[in-house]
Amino acid sequence: MDRPSSLAGPGGAEYLPTARPDSEAPPALAARMCSLKPGIERDHRKRPCTKCPWLTRTDLTEFTEADMEMLQEANGRRGAEAPLNAPIVACHRDQPGTTHAWRWCAGFLAVVGEQHLGVRLALAMDALPPQAVNPPADWPDMYPDLDALLTARAAQLARSSGSGPRT
Repeated sequence: MDRPSSLAGPGGAEYLPTARPDSEAPPALAARMCSLKPGIERDHRKRPCTKCPWLTRTDLTEFTEADMEMLQEANGRRGAEAPLNAPIVACHRDQPGTTHAWRWCAGFLAVVGEQHLGVRLALAMDALPPQAVNPPADWPDMYPDLDALLTARAAQLARSSGSGPRT
């Protein structure tokens, strides 16, 4: 996905939804510069939304290939952490103009957060509480990593009515 490098700010570029003409499709994801202030908590979801892609019960066929590419850009692993200019994922439900626009995704923070240098920076600056990347045991079942999410999506697409992946 091509983005101007100016979108990469402290803590990485964050992604947020943009409106789409067809009401059944989830919003696409777009980028915005992120800024962090020491000791000022960054707005983030405290729990995953009901259709969070990281929840194992979510219909992942509702998300586009572009959404999956964005998650891949934001992904990090132990020893291969996402860099500071990698996207930090915002909840796909927090539209611009809503009360909590640009709020970081709880599922992303819980699954990928510790392997993302921008999220680590937010934690070090006290702009994100430690529990954002260490959710309590009572959370719903989530995919353990992006590979598991992508594998589940491929299986869901194969079972769907032959419509194939959305672009």
